[in-house]
This record gives sequence, structure tokens and C-alpha cells, in this order.
Amino acid sequence: MHIIGVTLTDLINQPVRQSYSPSFAFASLVGLFFVGITFMSIADTAHSAQANGLYEARVAVSDKSDQEKALQAALRQVIEKITGQREWSDQTAMDEALEHPDRYVQQFLYRTEAPSGSPESSPPDLIFWARFDVGAIDELLRSANFSVRGGTKPSVLIWLVLKGETEDILLGANNHGELSGALYDEAAKRGIPIMLPLLDLDDLSRIDGSDVWDGSRERILAASERYAADAVLVGQVSGTSTTRWEAYWSFLEGASISDNRWRTSANEPDEVLRRGINEAIDFLVDRTGGAGGENIADMAFSQVRLTVSGIDTIADYARTLRYLEGLDSETKVYVTQATQNRLSFRLSMSGSETEFARMVDAGKTLTGTMSTDGEFAFRLLP
Repeated sequence: MHIIGVTLTDLINQPVRQSYSPSFAFASLVGLFFVGITFMSIADTAHSAQANGLYEARVAVSDKSDQEKALQAALRQVIEKITGQREWSDQTAMDEALEHPDRYVQQFLYRTEAPSGSPESSPPDLIFWARFDVGAIDELLRSANFSVRGGTKPSVLIWLVLKGETEDILLGANNHGELSGALYDEAAKRGIPIMLPLLDLDDLSRIDGSDVWDGSRERILAASERYAADAVLVGQVSGTSTTRWEAYWSFLEGASISDNRWRTSANEPDEVLRRGINEAIDFLVDRTGGAGGENIADMAFSQVRLTVSGIDTIADYARTLRYLEGLDSETKVYVTQATQNRLSFRLSMSGSETEFARMVDAGKTLTGTMSTDGEFAFRLLP
């Protein structure tokens, strides 16, 4: 099976940048955290969502001739990322905003980047990057009576197998290529965190490609436990001809495959995956809902204080911060104290403390522990 002159195995095994996650004694980081706390007290008004890129967008352009079109595409991308929705209930308000994207932009620039997965001799891509004003975007959503996706952004673990001529190939975190890049790109546009399995010895002792192709729920669920994802998505991809690709998708929930199943097809394998992950996110957004249909302008902001233990590395800290920032698109997160492997946070978020406790309880990142001072106390799960 070949794809545009390369074999399926070649496509899967394209090299990618490896994420940097140093692992060393957390005690050495405490001083750095206090420096960060001082800085945050100075920049207390910065919205946490800016840090994780919710209000930023990147758009590939052919040239600099149509800046307004690029701004419109970037604004649409940001709204979609914040809400998780591709269709908007108040189309009139959104159309008006898209006609005047300059009202919402804070900063933009053009830059060139080496095209991903292409030879070094390939010409660079021209990228339009924009950051939008948090207050202006939030006001837009309020004025449009927008129902934003509330609660924890569900993390999705994807088990994807591609049917080759001689073997079934599992797509993993360490063999990113054009295909895994398509999944990550589409999920990032919708503000949904996804994971691909490591496919290390632990994984391969529990599961192989034939298990995923056959939809063996027991083996898939057993191999998924270590990732503590909120949802497990299973995909089976095959080329029905030299120019036609099909993928079958389903969510694995509890002890059975979800009734929600769908098929995507396209002329290229990366496009069939883009369509599949977008339908998966549509399903998740519909299931988790917005903020219960509430207008975000009517939501009260609560100050929630909590302590999280079990933060032993920079990677642990980053995962905790991402999780807390992702509880709600309006949430601001501040570190207030750091001692040994324990951090204290202050959250300014929409909804009540009861709602906060419910969201955390529904997730798989933190677990409650005993507290003696009346504040929430949690431990970071592996």
C-alpha cells in the first residue's frame, strides 16, 4: 500500500520533535516557583487561557495581500477553540464579528516556518499569527449569549490501527507522521487534548494492532488504564483503493463500545482522520454540553483555593496547571505557595465551589485527600 509515492510504513515512521519533559528533584524548583509567584502578583490580570494559547491562532497563508481574510480565519479559529463548537447558535453576532476582526485582535505578525515533514530544501511556509484580546473576545461571547463548553475539557486517548498489505500498524506517540499530525492539529483547533499511546514494552505486552482492528474491548481498556484519559476513541483505517480511504470509529465506554459509531472516507489518509476526530469532538461537545446552556454573562465568579500534592517534577507541575486552566474557559490560575512536592493554588472561575468539586470528581487527574484548614486538598494521580 503506497501513499503519494511512499509506503504506509514510511508515512507512519516520519520523525517528529520530541517534547521536553525534564525529570529531576522537585525541591530544586521551589525557588523558581516563588519567583514565578512574585511575577504573577505583578501580572495578576493576565488571563490563564492566554498562557495555554486559547486566544492565539496560526493560519497558513500564501502571501500578505489579504490581511483581513487572515484575521477572520484566526478569529474563527479562536472562537472554535474556546467553545469547542464548529456551529454557532447566534450566527448573526458571529458574522458581524468576523466582518470586523480588527476590533478583537491584540497583536499579529507574519513569520516563516519550515514545512513539517518536508525536505530541508522545500520553501518555508508563511504563517499569520495573531493573539486576540481576552476581554474583547469574552464580551463578544457574552453579547452573543454564547453557550461555552464548561467543565473539564475531556482528554481523549486514541487507539488507531492502519491496515497494511502485510501487517496492522498501530499509530503511537513516538512515531508521529503526517497522520498523527492531522489528529493533533484538528484537536488543537477545537481545544481538546488528545493522546496517542506510547507503544512501549508496557503497551505492547497488553495489546497489538489486531486487538484494535477487532475492537477487543477488554484488551483495549486494560491497555488504556495507565493513561487515565476521560474518553477512549478507537479507529480502524484502511485503503479501499489507491485513491480512497475509509475509517470506522467508536468510543469505548465502560465495558462496551458506545452506540455512537461513524464512518469517514476521503481520498487521502490524513483527511479521513481529520474528519473522524472532528466528528468525535462534536460528539463529546454535545454530550458534555456547554455550561448547561447558561449565558456566560450570568455566571458568578468564585475564588477557589486548593492544595495539590504529589507534584514531583516539572512535568507533574505542567500537567496540573494545564488541568486546572482547562476546567473552564474563563478560569484564571495562580500559584500561591510551594513547599516540597505540594503546591497551593488560587482559582478565579465561573460557577460555585460545589461545581468545581463536581468537575474535579468527574475527572481522572486529581483525587481528594484529607484537609485540615477547610481548603480543598488533592493528590495528583499518576
